[in-house]
Formats: sequence, C-alpha cells, structure tokens
Amino acid sequence: VGVISAIRVVTNRNIVHAALFLLLTFFCVGAMYVTMRAELLAAVQVLVYAGAVMVLFLFASLIINIPRSLQLRQWNRQSVLSVLMAGVTGLCMILATVRAFGGLEAPDMKPLGTPRAVGELVFSDYILPFELASLVLLAAMVGAIYLARGAADEESTLPDQADYAAVSDQQSESM
Repeated sequence: VGVISAIRVVTNRNIVHAALFLLLTFFCVGAMYVTMRAELLAAVQVLVYAGAVMVLFLFASLIINIPRSLQLRQWNRQSVLSVLMAGVTGLCMILATVRAFGGLEAPDMKPLGTPRAVGELVFSDYILPFELASLVLLAAMVGAIYLARGAADEESTLPDQADYAAVSDQQSESM
C-alpha cells in the first residue's frame, strides 16, 4: 500500500490528490515503525508529518493557484517506456532481495523507540546536545517575538488615513 501510494504521489496530476496519497504514505511509514517496535517514532511520524506538514502543504497548495502550464504533461511513448523499465528494474531488485534474504528470520529486537528508551538516551548520553537545542530554540523564539513587536511598534507610529485627510484639508484651506 505504501509503495503504491508513493508512486501515485509522483504520477498524480491533481495536487490535492497527490497530497492525500502522500498522507497515506506517511501513515504507512508510521505503520512500519510500529512493526519495528518503535512506537514513539511512529507517533512522531504521524503527528509531525501526517498532521502538521500535510496540513501546511494542503493549505499552501490551495492558496497558490498553480497554472495549468506547470502541471504534468500527457503521457507519451518515452514516459510509458520509462515507467515499464522502472517496473522491471524494481521487480528484479525485489526478486534479488527475496532470493538473498528469503530464508532468514529476523532476530528478536529490544524495543528502541519506546518513550522510556528515548528518554533514557536523551537525558544520559545526549544531554548536552539536548540542552544546546533547547537554547537555540529559545533564542529563535525570543528573536521572533522581538521582530514581531518591532513590526507592531513601527505600524503604530505610522500616520492613519485620518491624519492624511486632516493634513490635506489644512493644505486646501491655506491655498
């Protein structure tokens, strides 16, 4: 399902449909994380990519009206041949992988992506990068607030339309 939806992302002419197929691909990646016993990564995948990024992408694609000239062109012989060759190459890769690793069983893995395991790693081995990242995010937030307040202060010092009207009335009376 994930591979087919990823193929539909790049072959679909409608950008909204392509975005929805990309959403399905993100959910499939999250499901693969669950099968690898990395539940926290699956939750982050679904929340960040499927949630926030896709909503942003859909709004941006709906706001920006893409002209017809930028959309995909019609299929021709060369594009059909390239899709067939890509399919044959993919089939050969799948067959080679199955032949090489078909009889092997996956070893029992300890859970790596659980919240407990991630928390133990972050607050033991990676405490310094974690704290540095928090300082960088804090500096970015303070800078954004400073820039936003500076823009708001500049807007409040600009004259209104009423001020312009009063000045133009005074000038017309003096003439």
